[in-house]
Amino acid sequence: MGKKLLSADTVIKTIVGNTNDTPPIGKYRDFLYEAIGKNFVDSMDYSAFQKWLFSQTGKTLKEVADEYNNGYKAENLEDLLLEKRFNLISESDKAFIKAFDKAMNELGYDCENIIGSGLTWGLYMIVYGKTETKSRPCAARIYIKEDGEVSLRLFLSKVDKHMKYIEISPAHIKDAFNFTGGDCKSCNTACAPGKVYTIDGQLMQKCNHSTFYLNNLSADRISDYMDLLSRFFPAKKRNVQYKSISGVISTLHR
Repeated sequence: MGKKLLSADTVIKTIVGNTNDTPPIGKYRDFLYEAIGKNFVDSMDYSAFQKWLFSQTGKTLKEVADEYNNGYKAENLEDLLLEKRFNLISESDKAFIKAFDKAMNELGYDCENIIGSGLTWGLYMIVYGKTETKSRPCAARIYIKEDGEVSLRLFLSKVDKHMKYIEISPAHIKDAFNFTGGDCKSCNTACAPGKVYTIDGQLMQKCNHSTFYLNNLSADRISDYMDLLSRFFPAKKRNVQYKSISGVISTLHR
């Protein structure tokens, strides 16, 4: 008797570990082996297959198989956002994502045109890593929750070095640093004491998982977001300069 395969209308759900309603990755692989073929499945090792599968989160197995067999592939993030699985994202948030993606490309970071599984942070996630590097250190992630809510998380270090700039930033930037809750409780010795910095004379000691989130995102604020990011992640050769639309001083020493 052959293996019992998943049904074609199974929606791909990928999270860390297996739960009662999430098939193990091997089950997805078995289905696609039959639906697409040996060459496709065998062309990827387990790690590569897992990364690819994460990028298909929200689609049915039939949709994935049909797209492959018909030669469909989204050429860029803008085309990817047209897929029906992303209809839960508002048009204004899609406009932000597209504008942010373009600006990050100019800074030297990209998402490899992948909107993957949100794992434990939401339904979907877009990860921006440094281009032309093997390890692709992450500068930012966009999280998309089940209800379509979109948030931006920045991965920043040595915050005090840029505090003079942060303290005079508009609220939609400063609030990511000056917030209540999320304090480090030294629950994990590997990451304690978390993120430590001083803002407006107040010492902050935040859990790594609570920093640094930007909400109520807008494409109109892209220059503010990028002016902040370019201070923490300066490009070796900058072909673009970000001028804050909110009037924040942009001549501070970088």
